[in-house]
Amino acid sequence: MTPRLHLAVADWALSFDDRENVPEAVFEMQCMICHAVSGPGDTEGETSQLWALRHTGRHPSHRVFKLATATFWRVDPMPSNPYADVTPTL
Repeated sequence: MTPRLHLAVADWALSFDDRENVPEAVFEMQCMICHAVSGPGDTEGETSQLWALRHTGRHPSHRVFKLATATFWRVDPMPSNPYADVTPTL
């Protein structure tokens, strides 16, 4: 019988993606009453916070929001990994 799957062990490292032009985080606010969404905001979250305040100003009964935060991570091969010298594609 020919094996269909071969698993090998290799060392990988998971870390925060701190490359240039990669944001620390992206924030997005959603109104839990009408489900309107702020759209992605800057790293500090100011854009989303201001959007929520303005949204409540226009709709005084809309006072509950959900904040979604996205952060960016990457997996890199450790020196002992056979892929250590392979340049990743994006």
